[in-house]
Amino acid sequence: MELVDTECKIRCEMGACKNMAVKTVKLSRVGIKSRIHICADCLKELYGLIGSTLIPKSIETAAKKVKRSER
Repeated sequence: MELVDTECKIRCEMGACKNMAVKTVKLSRVGIKSRIHICADCLKELYGLIGSTLIPKSIETAAKKVKRSER
Protein backbone atom coordinates (compact mmCIF):
# COMPACT_ATOMS: atom_id res chain seq x y z
CA MET A 1 0.00 0.00 0.00
CA GLU A 2 1.34 3.45 -0.92
CA LEU A 3 0.28 7.07 -0.39
CA VAL A 4 1.17 9.26 -3.40
CA ASP A 5 0.21 12.66 -4.79
CA THR A 6 -2.81 12.61 -7.09
CA GLU A 7 -1.83 12.82 -10.75
CA CYS A 8 -5.24 13.79 -12.16
CA LYS A 9 -8.05 16.19 -11.29
CA ILE A 10 -10.60 14.10 -9.45
CA ARG A 11 -12.98 14.56 -6.52
CA CYS A 12 -12.51 13.00 -3.11
CA GLU A 13 -14.03 9.53 -2.83
CA MET A 14 -14.61 9.56 0.93
CA GLY A 15 -18.36 9.68 1.58
CA ALA A 16 -20.25 12.73 0.29
CA CYS A 17 -17.17 15.01 0.18
CA LYS A 18 -17.04 17.28 -2.87
CA ASN A 19 -13.46 18.59 -2.47
CA MET A 20 -10.70 17.87 -4.96
CA ALA A 21 -8.37 14.99 -4.08
CA VAL A 22 -4.73 15.74 -3.25
CA LYS A 23 -3.52 12.23 -2.31
CA THR A 24 -4.10 8.75 -3.69
CA VAL A 25 -3.89 5.50 -1.76
CA LYS A 26 -2.58 2.79 -4.10
CA LEU A 27 -3.58 -0.67 -2.95
CA SER A 28 -1.39 -3.66 -3.72
CA ARG A 29 -4.24 -5.43 -5.49
CA VAL A 30 -4.70 -5.02 -9.22
CA GLY A 31 -8.23 -4.24 -10.31
CA ILE A 32 -10.79 -1.60 -11.14
CA LYS A 33 -10.91 -0.08 -7.63
CA SER A 34 -7.22 -0.37 -6.74
CA ARG A 35 -6.92 3.35 -5.83
CA ILE A 36 -8.72 5.65 -3.38
CA HIS A 37 -8.52 9.42 -3.95
CA ILE A 38 -8.66 11.58 -0.77
CA CYS A 39 -8.76 15.35 -0.13
CA ALA A 40 -6.63 17.02 2.56
CA ASP A 41 -9.53 17.47 5.01
CA CYS A 42 -10.62 13.83 4.86
CA LEU A 43 -7.00 12.68 5.10
CA LYS A 44 -6.50 14.69 8.32
CA GLU A 45 -9.74 13.33 9.80
CA LEU A 46 -8.78 9.76 8.88
CA TYR A 47 -5.33 10.27 10.41
CA GLY A 48 -6.92 11.45 13.66
CA LEU A 49 -9.29 8.48 13.78
CA ILE A 50 -6.51 5.98 13.15
CA GLY A 51 -4.28 7.68 15.75
CA SER A 52 -6.97 7.48 18.40
CA THR A 53 -7.55 3.78 17.71
CA LEU A 54 -4.01 2.47 17.26
CA ILE A 55 -1.61 3.54 20.00
CA PRO A 56 1.91 2.12 19.59
CA LYS A 57 3.87 1.05 22.66
CA SER A 58 6.82 3.24 23.55
CA ILE A 59 10.29 1.76 23.86
CA GLU A 60 10.38 2.28 27.63
CA THR A 61 7.26 0.20 28.28
CA ALA A 62 8.08 -2.48 25.72
CA ALA A 63 11.59 -3.18 27.08
CA LYS A 64 12.12 -5.02 30.34
CA LYS A 65 13.23 -2.65 33.10
CA VAL A 66 16.40 -3.40 35.00
CA LYS A 67 16.24 -3.16 38.80
CA ARG A 68 18.72 -0.92 40.58
CA SER A 69 20.09 -3.86 42.56
CA GLU A 70 20.98 -5.73 39.32
CA ARG A 71 23.05 -2.88 37.82
